[in-house]
Amino acid sequence: MAVGYGHGAEVWKEMISELRLAGYDWALSIEHEDSLMSIDEGLKKAVAFLKDAVISEPPPKVWWA
Repeated sequence: MAVGYGHGAEVWKEMISELRLAGYDWALSIEHEDSLMSIDEGLKKAVAFLKDAVISEPPPKVWWA
């Protein structure tokens, strides 16, 4: 299934948050093997879906500690 058509946004946001907490801030790769969508449509939908979930700005400096 294409990204966003299996697991919902909450699952992806939790996974991306956990990656950030672990110090990972690099590429997020997806695998598209959905027989219901073309490669182009699946990629476009995945990008649109993940834009809201990906944390794009660098983490802030800790000011409260």
